[in-house]
Amino acid sequence: MTLDSSTEVVAILYDIENAPFEMLNYTLGKARRYQPCRTIVVSDWEARPEQKRWEKLLRRPGFTFRQISRTYQGKNSLDSAIYDSAKLLYDEGVRRFFIITTDSDFVKIAEYLNSDTPSYIIGVGTKQASETLRNAYDEFMVYPPEEKKPARKVKAVAKEESKQEKKTAKTAKAAKTAKTAKENKPVKPMKEAKETRTAKVEKTTKTVRKAKEAAAALPEGTLTVRLPRTLRESLQERQTVEGVSMDELVTYLLMRGMARWVED
Repeated sequence: MTLDSSTEVVAILYDIENAPFEMLNYTLGKARRYQPCRTIVVSDWEARPEQKRWEKLLRRPGFTFRQISRTYQGKNSLDSAIYDSAKLLYDEGVRRFFIITTDSDFVKIAEYLNSDTPSYIIGVGTKQASETLRNAYDEFMVYPPEEKKPARKVKAVAKEESKQEKKTAKTAKAAKTAKTAKENKPVKPMKEAKETRTAKVEKTTKTVRKAKEAAAALPEGTLTVRLPRTLRESLQERQTVEGVSMDELVTYLLMRGMARWVED
């Protein structure tokens, strides 16, 4: 069933003790396009004199007031009076209702209004209303309604979110590119470096082997010594001055050195 504007009566059942006056005004604004409306206000006016401020409602057309007394009917007399009013309206053929309350006891009213021919019921209550009460209605309006964010603020928030999303996407793209570059890095330089190191090791090994082979080929008693450049130049100068061979000069110097070592 769809609630649309028509000439059918829309009844507003108002639980005056569980809903402030502002909630009634809010509901009247919502129901204004569903005319004519009958608003039922039920309360114990005599026992609750502070509610006489609601008497200004008497000046509004389309309102029906029912005075009940808790003295005779007990604790739930107000609920019972609204329940009776709903039954009367239902029997008269009304099938469109606004029920203004946050009291879960009104679930049974909704159940009755759908007992034979289904009604279309809109509940109006605070955010404290139970899920049971909300689910009993075709619609449920929360009072006070949530404030909508200004268009500019919403636009600014959306712009900031878009900016953050672009930044995140850019960072992710850069990370992906770096990862791809790392994965696709040529292996050739690493291979060439490894081959170069291997060649150097092989060359050094070959040189040492040749030196050992050359030393082994010399006659017995031959001593091969690698001398620093400066020492070799000094020996060559001494050889020239003495006029002897290098073997004779070195042998002489070694013998003199050994003699001094023995004396010491």
